[in-house]
Amino acid sequence: MASKLRGKRKIATAASSLGEEIYQRIRRDIIGCVFVPGESCSESQLADLYGVGKAPVRWALAALSRERLVIARPRQGHTVAPLSIESVNEVFGVRLILEPVAARLAAGRADIALLNQLQDRITAGIRAGDRRSERRWVEVNNAFHIEITRAAGNERLTQIVATLLEESQRTMHLLTFVFERVKSIGGDHRDLIEALARGDGPAAERVASRHLENSRRLMMDALLSGATAVPRRS
Repeated sequence: MASKLRGKRKIATAASSLGEEIYQRIRRDIIGCVFVPGESCSESQLADLYGVGKAPVRWALAALSRERLVIARPRQGHTVAPLSIESVNEVFGVRLILEPVAARLAAGRADIALLNQLQDRITAGIRAGDRRSERRWVEVNNAFHIEITRAAGNERLTQIVATLLEESQRTMHLLTFVFERVKSIGGDHRDLIEALARGDGPAAERVASRHLENSRRLMMDALLSGATAVPRRS
């Protein structure tokens, strides 16, 4: 009896471990807009795509539903959570509350050499229309913002901001002309680094607010213009 229970536990552990792996892969593809907002996906389709059985896919979809990245529809499978102007605006609204304060707290404490390295990569590493380049740009840009928040010394705050940046990432991947205009607000990053380097908390807070407002305006303009693209699966 005991050996049967141990065997069942091993099977359950293996299933949840594979489910976690598939969850991470599907989640990455949703955030990177391999699956676009509003796209339908069934357990069988995902199982075929990722080369696994339905059980780990079912586990992954349940976890993604809890994160509100997918929506379960009775007898209709699952749908990738849509993006809306309201949701994008809400994300920026929360970022505007948190990140300027984090920038103020990070003044005099941030790793300036690392921020300069990240900013150099942000400035030089983007080629509009190149999906890999755009994906790397988003990752480095997120790392820049997270590094400033981390320097504020509050890990919970860092985790919240990282989650919000992931939500913004889906929007970035869908917009056709954002990447052609991001350099126009790149000076905000340099101004922010300078304020952090000289330990000027109030200035860092002001620049962070300005930068986020500029970014929100760019995003909202793109969404309102309908400038979206559907990335192709590689």
